[in-house]
Amino acid sequence: MSNPVFDKLETQWAQQSRTPAGYPSMPGYQPGAYPNAGGAQWTPGTAQGTQQTAGTIPYGAPPYGEPNAQAPQYPGGPLEEAYRAPAADAVDRGVMTYDDVIMKMAISMGVLFASAFVSWSVSAVDTSLGAMLSLVGFIGGFILAMVNTFSKKIRPALVLTYAGFEGLALGAVSQVFELIYPGIVVQALIATAAVFGVTLALFASGKVRNSSKLMRFTLIALVSILVYRLLSMVLTLTGVLSSGGFDSITIMGIPLGIAVGLIAVFVGASCLIQDFDQAKIGVERGVPAKYAWACAFGILVTVVWMYLEILRLIARFRNN
Repeated sequence: MSNPVFDKLETQWAQQSRTPAGYPSMPGYQPGAYPNAGGAQWTPGTAQGTQQTAGTIPYGAPPYGEPNAQAPQYPGGPLEEAYRAPAADAVDRGVMTYDDVIMKMAISMGVLFASAFVSWSVSAVDTSLGAMLSLVGFIGGFILAMVNTFSKKIRPALVLTYAGFEGLALGAVSQVFELIYPGIVVQALIATAAVFGVTLALFASGKVRNSSKLMRFTLIALVSILVYRLLSMVLTLTGVLSSGGFDSITIMGIPLGIAVGLIAVFVGASCLIQDFDQAKIGVERGVPAKYAWACAFGILVTVVWMYLEILRLIARFRNN
């Protein structure tokens, strides 16, 4: 799995979706609770369950529905009323749904956009303060990304705080790009939304699916891009390369930065496919609703990275 957030979740979900005997469990399964038709409740460590008198049907009792003082009574009303009650849905059972993931993603994106608007407005007035906000946002976002990724406990407040820090960074950076290339931010936002929407539509339609080959390719590509960026930055700072780094090198008339940017966008779409697939697995396994925040966080990390790559790619195209 290329996204470490979902790599951790996949391991946790696999552990939670097994019975003590090692068999796959069904949604709503609770270890130690096995009711049967006679009202017996089995407790681990005992040979037999404890027989409940209220659940015992006496011999010769009249059919259910006929008033009789000897008819068995059950906690909460007659048995037929229990049959007529609506079945417990995903919300009643406390398991994650697609609506949960969408809602948590919307809340996180709302916090990110609000924070980005503040940073954008400050950067437009004072560029030095905007640069400071960008630095604080990237450092704070990186620290919280590590905490949310490797923490054993899901903390919604930290997920929203991560979105706030990333908004500070993206707002300031976007303002700088907008000053150099007017209109580039709108282009990058539309392109990011288009890639996200098309990828989600293709995944939902079943035309694209996650696979082991796609996972290996995405992981190798991500590591290669990371090494490419770091090496280019180091060689630029040491004066070995010009200010453009590896991106300014042309191959057959095509700048290397454009080719790498196109690959990065494709890799971002591949990461989204894997993110959607893991969220789908979580819903199908009936994992607790709290994991919707983790799914939203994992998707948000991918979207933020993809937006930055698209912003850089459009800038390269406009330079040419």
